[in-house]
Amino acid sequence: MYINMVNVLVVDDHSLMRRAVREVVEKEAGMAVVAEASNGEEAELQAAQTQPDVVIMDVDMPDCNGFEATERVLACSPNSRVVIFTSSHQEQLVFQAIQKGAMGYITKDIEPDALIHAIRCAARNDLCIPGAFATQVLAHLRSYWRGNAPYATFLPSSVAFRAPRRKNKTQTTTDGENAESETPMTEEEANAARMPRPLTERERQILDLMRKGSKNREIALELAIAESTVHKHVQNIFEKLHARNRTEAIYLTSFEG
Repeated sequence: MYINMVNVLVVDDHSLMRRAVREVVEKEAGMAVVAEASNGEEAELQAAQTQPDVVIMDVDMPDCNGFEATERVLACSPNSRVVIFTSSHQEQLVFQAIQKGAMGYITKDIEPDALIHAIRCAARNDLCIPGAFATQVLAHLRSYWRGNAPYATFLPSSVAFRAPRRKNKTQTTTDGENAESETPMTEEEANAARMPRPLTERERQILDLMRKGSKNREIALELAIAESTVHKHVQNIFEKLHARNRTEAIYLTSFEG
């Protein structure tokens, strides 16, 4: 028995697919489809009105694709969790989905049980990526961290940062102002800069609470520390993992053994 109902918004430009997803979801105890949308604009409107727990989001839609719609939905319903639901098996799209804030990526040829599993994962704020995609993504990440992959090819924008550069000592300019100059790092230094740095025990505690969907204030209460301290730890986590936001931080540590 599920105490908390999981409310789902289904976004797809094909009515037959929306109906199929609705039938699967509403057969599951503790789940309900609260709204449907056929495009990104409708998705934004329905999300703002219903504040769903989980959004099942198609990618190929007219006018506004699923990735843009994901950003718009999360802007008006920040507590929603988006699962990309597409026919495409391209792993590059998995990175794009994560970059836009999605918590899952599944394909339309999956079994109904897998769809329900993805919805439950998203509702728990857990990342859901099928094994085949996860293996490919992990291989790409390892290749990048070892310096064997080009910049900005398949990684989220926060991870595929520009070639690392070394800051030089502050110098005084001709007009008396202080300025820092930069020079390219050596290959060895650049490879080291790409690698995520280890998190402290406190940072790992905070990351675990972030996985559960806790906000900074809730984390502060849980750990009995100041909210400003939590904010500083979160920023340190982002910097160490080369992550732009919470979703990417969770994603980049989801393959750890």
